[in-house]
Amino acid sequence: MTTRRRTGGSKDRRAALASAAVKHHSEIQRKIPIMEVCDAEGVERIHEFAMRVVEEIGCDFQDEESLDYWRQTGAEIDDQRVKIGREELLELIGKIPSSFTHHARNPERSATVGDGHAVVSPSYGAPFVRDMEGVRRYATFDDLNNLQKLNHMASTVHIAGGPIVEPVDIPVPYRHMHMAYSGLKYSDKPVIGNVTSRSRAEDTMAMMGIVFGDEFASNNTVTTSLINANSPLVWDETMLDALKVYASNNQAVMCSPFSMTAASTPASNVGTVGMVLAEALMAMALAQIIRPGSPMIFGVPAMTVALNSGAPVHGSPDSAMVQFLSSAMARYYKVPHRAILNVATSKTGDMQAAYDSMWGLFPSMLSDANWLSMAGGMLEGSLTVGYGKTMIDFEQLDAFYHFLQGPDFSDIDEVFELAKKVGPAGHFLGEIHTLNSNLYVFDSQHNSPFEQWEIDGRQDSETVGVQKAKKWLEKYEAPAIDDALDDALLEYIERRSREISVNA
Repeated sequence: MTTRRRTGGSKDRRAALASAAVKHHSEIQRKIPIMEVCDAEGVERIHEFAMRVVEEIGCDFQDEESLDYWRQTGAEIDDQRVKIGREELLELIGKIPSSFTHHARNPERSATVGDGHAVVSPSYGAPFVRDMEGVRRYATFDDLNNLQKLNHMASTVHIAGGPIVEPVDIPVPYRHMHMAYSGLKYSDKPVIGNVTSRSRAEDTMAMMGIVFGDEFASNNTVTTSLINANSPLVWDETMLDALKVYASNNQAVMCSPFSMTAASTPASNVGTVGMVLAEALMAMALAQIIRPGSPMIFGVPAMTVALNSGAPVHGSPDSAMVQFLSSAMARYYKVPHRAILNVATSKTGDMQAAYDSMWGLFPSMLSDANWLSMAGGMLEGSLTVGYGKTMIDFEQLDAFYHFLQGPDFSDIDEVFELAKKVGPAGHFLGEIHTLNSNLYVFDSQHNSPFEQWEIDGRQDSETVGVQKAKKWLEKYEAPAIDDALDDALLEYIERRSREISVNA
């Protein structure tokens, strides 16, 4: 008996879907109710906790210039410790806009952040990649550019990267400019700024001035950056320098304490939120002293610590609870909120990675978060970006985008007439309505019989994701950029690199 090889299986369908035209979704606007995990009394209790921290304990600001700004207020300052009354703090927080427009060099990619609008941004800051051969190694500039291209092509990623990964083959003193250039060259979506020193933030703003014009760039939000507190309750000079540069130029800053529940914050999801609120609100208030109305985002990485090893853990019910509570507090203060999506503690794109990531996905998507970071690929608690996991994560983002549109009643009468036509014991597979339906299909999902899966090579999800990454990179088309603009950016990088070398 001769066995005929089946054709047109799931492998062929996945290949066709991977080669399909790229679509770009607009910002997420949730059409389903926001999930709440506590009532108004609970929100007030967390607020009271945070206010007692800023009034009775305070935060250390390890920067004299920042302390000078605080001296313009009624804050109590003892050495580097700053305490402030809740009324004055909340008056400053009240100056923060509840939403802002993040401009892109392609105006069609500009996006609204806040007031019911949410954007998704790429992975951030990993020094390693899990490459397309399954090898964990240091990231290079080629990896940064490749991941930039993949994020540009992703339907539900709205922001271009800055440090999607750290390209370790570029020396640190110049690296920030090349990361900024990568985002501007290989994508036309809004970009993320550098925060590792005052001069690097200034270089970012200078490059934004080349792209948008100096006046526009200093009065409109053309970059968003991320600064971290040294939890508990410390803001260091480096992060504060970046905050001052960006806030003075009306750029958005995510003030995101680097919290690890049970280590740098209490072993309590409620206590953690209260602590990080105090830290973030103090930095956000400082920005309003520098430039009232500068856009700010409250964010928290929502990590816990494994009490059996001391290792940081992304993806747990407690980290999810912290994200839900943080979103509720952001709504309380009427400021945009940043949450974290697809970060896994797992070392590879396996089942653990999927579960880890889902504990970030569902609180981010079902709360009212406005800036959703770590779009895809994050492994080892954000130390590594995997090419395969990146592509599988992108599909989950698309699936959640579909889910957040809510139930569709637009064709209910048509569906009833179709049900009458098909009648009892019929089927709907061959109907035009079925063929034109909006049901979501996972490109990389194995949904064929076991035998077809064997014929296709018994591929796991990470392998399928790598194959999809290769397909996307083959069909990538760079967004148009004016030659004179490109030359000006490269000339700036060359000139500043010489200046940095001379002064080193």
